Amino acid sequence: MRIKLGRHVPSVAVAVALIATTGVALAARPIRGATYSGTIKRAHAGVADAISFKVSANGKKVSGFTLPNGYPAYCEGGGFGEAQSASGKVTSKGTFTVKLPIYFAPAHQHQGFVIVTGSFGKHGKESGKVKTDFTKATTCNGTSSYSTTG
Repeated sequence: MRIKLGRHVPSVAVAVALIATTGVALAARPIRGATYSGTIKRAHAGVADAISFKVSANGKKVSGFTLPNGYPAYCEGGGFGEAQSASGKVTSKGTFTVKLPIYFAPAHQHQGFVIVTGSFGKHGKESGKVKTDFTKATTCNGTSSYSTTG
């Protein structure tokens, strides 16, 4: 009986690639039902503010974002409003994007968004960016990095 080795090489390569990809995908999953908490590092001021959020029980959504000291604004002043709650889907690659609306209650005005983009890593680690996107006060827009642990 004769076996042609050349025919099996592609299937072995595919199997190795599949195993390697699966390992990466599994490492990027959030901890189901966990609360992730950490700090936002404002690049311009060396200030670190708290951030936290919750992962759903099935690990497919993030919600309950808490910014107890507020969100980063890159200008002087205030009165921008508060970030409202929102949720987002966790992709199969372990990433998410959530747009938290900024609402100024006294004037009943939508002021823009706090956009949180994150990526889950190994051992309960997660990191990403927090971007402020004001509709009128565009000079106050900016982006800071953050990191959390679940």
